[in-house]
Amino acid sequence: MGYASPLPPFLVRSCLLALSVLLAPAGARAQAVPRTDTPRAGTLRVTFEPVITTWEREFTDSGEQRIGASLPTTVYVRKEQRITPLGLDFGITNRISIGARFPLVRVHTRESYPMDSTGAPLDTAGARALDSLLADTTYAFAPIGSTPRNLHYFPGDFELEAKYRMLESHNFALSGALIVRLPTGHQDSPNWLFDISTGDHQTDLELRVAEELTLFNRLWLNGSLRLGRQRAGERERRVGAQSVLLLPHAALARLNWDPGDYAAIDVAPMYRFTRTFGVGFTVGYYTRQRDRYTYRSAQDSIDVATHLGAPVSASVLDAGTAFRWTRLGAAMTYVAPGLEGSVSIEQTVTGAGGWVPVSTVFRVVMRTSRWPF
Repeated sequence: MGYASPLPPFLVRSCLLALSVLLAPAGARAQAVPRTDTPRAGTLRVTFEPVITTWEREFTDSGEQRIGASLPTTVYVRKEQRITPLGLDFGITNRISIGARFPLVRVHTRESYPMDSTGAPLDTAGARALDSLLADTTYAFAPIGSTPRNLHYFPGDFELEAKYRMLESHNFALSGALIVRLPTGHQDSPNWLFDISTGDHQTDLELRVAEELTLFNRLWLNGSLRLGRQRAGERERRVGAQSVLLLPHAALARLNWDPGDYAAIDVAPMYRFTRTFGVGFTVGYYTRQRDRYTYRSAQDSIDVATHLGAPVSASVLDAGTAFRWTRLGAAMTYVAPGLEGSVSIEQTVTGAGGWVPVSTVFRVVMRTSRWPF
């Protein structure tokens, strides 16, 4: 999933305007990297940051493939996830803040067969065969079709954050933050071939370090390191190789799930052309360790073995869950007293280790700060 980090406030008082202008290019967090600054004591920062992620293909061990390439007939699949988080950060002191993120997530998978000019499937026999296969009680999958309207919107995983700006000088700053991600999201369904989750629905702990370096009062260099510890939870899955889409319904079980920990490095240089406008690019690298699946009890293992006619280890699901990707992007930002806006677009250019979406990420940031009391 695309991850949104905290973004800067605007200091409206004239005595802070110089610092605000100096760090203006940091609006590039619309790209990939969090700011180091915190709201001033007693100030409430409000951030609205819609993020749209779309993909039609995936990186696999065999190269890029369209989603659902292993099905017996061609199906066009386009996935879209829109995360609309409201972020609130409050300054306890000029260097310490607490915050929260409340994401609303819209998911939409468009699924269709290739059609001829009359609106009939080009491969009529193949489409009928797949429809029959999905409807058969052996598999019991939802039919090929776009996400129903009543399943578009769900909450994402809420976040709580404590942040400390450790170092600050005229051209360098360093901050650290602890984020707790709560299990409020909606997991994807194992009974829909191409369902999209809105969150992991398990607790994460993330440590984030960010730095800002400004050179020649024009060039802004921003970098961050994120380390995430994902706590164990539960997940419904059909037990079998993840590369096989058409697993029988008899393989369905609720399992213990220990998602792999992750690390991410992002850098985002930006050049400020004027006091209010800057343009830059980003490079991001993300890696995650393998997930671990186990049965919740011996009886669950026996039930699956009985239904399938042979024992199957839950660990078969571990394969393909460790992955890494690299993403490149470009962004622009506009800064004015009391208001900031940014827009960016990023593309996943490499992926390995698992089934990694070849995703395009479009992000808009609108942010302001106010004295609430």
